Amino acid sequence: MASETATAGRDTVGRNPAGRNPAGRNTASRDNDGFRPDVQGLRALAVSMVVIYHLYPSLLPGGFAGVDVFFVISGFLITGHLLREYRKAGTVSLVGFWGRRARRLLPAAMVVLAATWVASLLILPSTQLSQTAAQVRASALYFQNWQLASDAVDYLKSTAAATPVQHFWSLSVEEQFYLAWPLLFLVAGVGGACQVGRARRGGASRKPGKSGKLILAALAVAITLGSLGYSAWETSANPAAAYFVTSTRIWELGAGGLLALLPAGAARFLGRQGWLGWAGLATAVTSAFVLHATAAFPGVIALLPVGGTVAAIACGPARARHGPARLTSLPPLVFLGGISYSLYLWHWPLIVLWTSYWGHRVNAITGPLLAADAILLSWLTKTLIEDRVRQARLLTGHSWRSVSVALAAVVPVALVTGFLVAHPTWNGRLGPGYPGAAVLADTALGDALSSARPGPVLPPIDTPTPTLRPAYWQEGCLADQRAATPKPCLFGDTAHPRLTVALVGDSIAGNWFPALNAIAEDQHWRLVTELHGNCAWTSTLLFYGPTSGPYTQCRQWGAAVLHDLTTTIRPDVVITSGRALTEPVDHPRVDAQARAEVGAGMAAYWGDLIHHGIAVIAIRETPELRLDPPTCLAKNIGDQVACGVPVTTAIVADPPSSYAARALGGQVPVVNLDSLICGPQACDPVVGNVLVYFDSHHLTSAYGQTMAPFVRQRLLAASPELRKDGFPSPS
Repeated sequence: MASETATAGRDTVGRNPAGRNPAGRNTASRDNDGFRPDVQGLRALAVSMVVIYHLYPSLLPGGFAGVDVFFVISGFLITGHLLREYRKAGTVSLVGFWGRRARRLLPAAMVVLAATWVASLLILPSTQLSQTAAQVRASALYFQNWQLASDAVDYLKSTAAATPVQHFWSLSVEEQFYLAWPLLFLVAGVGGACQVGRARRGGASRKPGKSGKLILAALAVAITLGSLGYSAWETSANPAAAYFVTSTRIWELGAGGLLALLPAGAARFLGRQGWLGWAGLATAVTSAFVLHATAAFPGVIALLPVGGTVAAIACGPARARHGPARLTSLPPLVFLGGISYSLYLWHWPLIVLWTSYWGHRVNAITGPLLAADAILLSWLTKTLIEDRVRQARLLTGHSWRSVSVALAAVVPVALVTGFLVAHPTWNGRLGPGYPGAAVLADTALGDALSSARPGPVLPPIDTPTPTLRPAYWQEGCLADQRAATPKPCLFGDTAHPRLTVALVGDSIAGNWFPALNAIAEDQHWRLVTELHGNCAWTSTLLFYGPTSGPYTQCRQWGAAVLHDLTTTIRPDVVITSGRALTEPVDHPRVDAQARAEVGAGMAAYWGDLIHHGIAVIAIRETPELRLDPPTCLAKNIGDQVACGVPVTTAIVADPPSSYAARALGGQVPVVNLDSLICGPQACDPVVGNVLVYFDSHHLTSAYGQTMAPFVRQRLLAASPELRKDGFPSPS
């Protein structure tokens, strides 16, 4: 962040040694010689908010708003730079502008990315390397925010461990802003061409006309207000992705830009309102305490840090009588503001890598030590890399040479691409020696294989998560968490089916897809999936979480699925399951009362199906390990037992399905398949040399395939409707 570094004053904001304020200049954007030490102090405030939040989230719950403070400052300074060039020449040089940005920002960022990747190879568990590599590449190419937005709405990746480069999302937003914002000045220059006054003698430069300035202001206002409106809507509709995408954040940089575009009279007036500067500073600081990560953000609530920062910049320069400039211009703050860009780059990798290595969060001693290390690295980076590249004579004054600095991104991209190419994904096939669930179903086989432990693990524990998902998930057949409409998909024998079976529920129901699909292909079923991320199939209104409250989309989806099953799909049998740890909105706790309420809603749907002549089979909720097995295995190589979880912890004694079955008086059989996943005492992460779970509660596709013959046998025993298809009775 803080992409305009400490020198954003004397050498770039403008030189005015005599301390004069030329007529017509925006006095809010400069102070005497053009250097704004108070803005450096605001940078120090912003980076301090972020660092403290990342070290101690409970101490400063809204410290993430420091990013918003940075956005306003960047928008203000960048627009001021562009405006001065536009006033002088009537246009701006895109190549020159982008070259200056590349020279200033990329060297330090690429050094941090390369160093972080090398350290990650040494410290992070192998399960996290593929995701980290992908994000290093996204960060180097500045689309990290879109990568994280995509991951945030991905039901699986939304709970993945944070990578040491995740913080580059905000830098990506700024870089995308820098690519587009200068175009406004070009459009304004063209639109105002007919109003341009006479050229100066020699024709070296032209001042823009009034129409050009009006066009520029109108475009900036329209984009800023449009982005604010979209941010409010998207934050409400899709809060997970809204936090990262550029379109919901542009208005924050635009707010700083509009401040730089203020008419000179308005800027001078605001510049004298010291009391308003204090109010703005207090508002920005207060946001770090009153905002919480559990609330949907940015949206309208982001006006708190954004508005406060705008007021602090506009009303906080040194000439503001009784303003905060004396405080925000203190030498320690100016120093910290000067290294704020590098400090933002370094602090997060240090925190993530340290906690990964030691296995616990920072404490009262290690936190300050990490902060001190980050400050030292930041000072060295600014002194030895940022300043030297920015001031290099070979690059200064040569736009295309400056732009060529962007080639530095090749280094981290090449490093991680080499890793990704050298680690091909699993092809989904199991060879001999990987019996999986068979060792639990066959005691003799299990005893014979136990001497081979730990044995090989398939799929490889460093395989990217998507390759471990069932086929329906990879093919986009899992309805998004925010979806309210069904998303049916067809599998099995779709040409000449002898039976139609529907698999309905959340992604836990989807755990049984690999086995059911194998059965469907072999026995000529048409298998219809109606699956939804994080949404159990119950008429009970569920609790989505502190950021969203009632999960109305889930209930709408459930009712729509019931309608489709009874009117258009008309399956012979519905197989359903769900997650045991599901919370109703009026009792958002994981206890017996919550399970009973969820079960009552399940019974309502099941009873309706039975009324329409559709048989229902429930599969008992899958055990949950409550840890990440691949990561645990990576940290305990050769000791799979260390990652096992007692069955008393993993298996809920009385899940919602049992309440639902009792409510219907035994009309719906509940098939218990836990013995195919867990042993008598523990649920192990590897069974029969096959990885069982790829996270705390989702089964790998590979293990699901090994369960197919045993799932078939137990379903037949429970369902006369399946045996009517000509299947032999189970032995």
